[in-house]
Amino acid sequence: MNEFHYFATAVYREEKPEWVGHVLKQVDRWYAEQRRINQEQGNNYPVVQTSHMGNDPELSFLADYFRQTATDLLLKQGYFIDHHEFYTSGMWGQELGCWGSHEPHVHPNTQMCGLYFLDTPEGGSFPIFSDPRQGKAMTDFFTTGKEVTVATPKIFFNNMLPGTFMFFNAWLPHQFTMNQSQRPTKFIHFTLGCRERAN
Repeated sequence: MNEFHYFATAVYREEKPEWVGHVLKQVDRWYAEQRRINQEQGNNYPVVQTSHMGNDPELSFLADYFRQTATDLLLKQGYFIDHHEFYTSGMWGQELGCWGSHEPHVHPNTQMCGLYFLDTPEGGSFPIFSDPRQGKAMTDFFTTGKEVTVATPKIFFNNMLPGTFMFFNAWLPHQFTMNQSQRPTKFIHFTLGCRERAN
């Protein structure tokens, strides 16, 4: 019997540990400011999320790298992108403290997402990607084992390292597991926006 695979979902990973020291030093300033704001507001939730860092001159190389790589990946996937220009629409630091997590979500009105990991303690949070096909979720049942197959509903990336960079389409549902470490998991989350080119 012939077998055909359609509607593929790609997740890309590369390692950039050489950037971690510099980036973490810069992002720690943003974390500290957001923790101060949270404290003033009486927010004791174990998740710290900074405001947009894409305009920080010390981090501009990272925003540019994400934008260029994500744009190249869209082209590689087969998208016609000549009539659009792309920009880093979101770039915020996230710190998931003990028991901190993120529920499954997608990013509407964006094209690609990225994650750059800065601190990944043992027992810390890690990303899970869910099958984006809504029809499958409505009729799904248990799979036979741990091997990744066509039936697999979720992919667990529990082997993140400081310096791991991930890219994926913004429509792919993703979440972060509950951090079971006393040390926070730290990473940067990116989104790629686009606008039509002026004629």
